[in-house]
Amino acid sequence: MTMIAATVIAYQDNIPYFLVKKTSNSFDFLSVKEHLHDDQTSLGCILDAFKKAGVRDFSQWQIGELAAVKSDKGNLMPLYSFEISDWQKVQKDLKEDLMFESADKIQNLLTTLEPSAFTAFEDI
Repeated sequence: MTMIAATVIAYQDNIPYFLVKKTSNSFDFLSVKEHLHDDQTSLGCILDAFKKAGVRDFSQWQIGELAAVKSDKGNLMPLYSFEISDWQKVQKDLKEDLMFESADKIQNLLTTLEPSAFTAFEDI
């Protein structure tokens, strides 16, 4: 079983906001199991998870980077990031546990990113 994660990044007043999942007293990136037996790609699994979370329109979403993030068990898992401009519209459609938070509020979560594992899709 392979776990994959994702976030959405949007900017307001030059401050980045990340889509994260609120847990009891912290934040995590949205993560799902990759279902290889269903002939679905990891990107497809992530998009399905966003659909289940309430996202209705992906037309303005731009895939940004593929990175790695440490899971709570210390394993590295792929982290997809998407960029959008109208995050308030997306926020309205999301279930309660997913929300956009500023980078300074999720600073501890951002330290779980593995900086040597970044790949920008426009560089591929």
